[in-house]
Amino acid sequence: MKRFRSISVSEDTFNAVNNLAETLFPKVRLSKAQVVENLVKSSRGDINNHQENIHDEETTTKAS
Repeated sequence: MKRFRSISVSEDTFNAVNNLAETLFPKVRLSKAQVVENLVKSSRGDINNHQENIHDEETTTKAS
């Protein structure tokens, strides 16, 4: 995966990403990058497979 330090978005888009970080997957707090990744994947129809990966990440983080 390539990593970028920043992207420019409108204030409305930034606020929407912040809102989705809390509501896209109710039991998981996503980073802004994860929100964008999930939105892109959902637009391609991959979101169901990715939900399992996020749940696994959450379980691993809590176990640490």
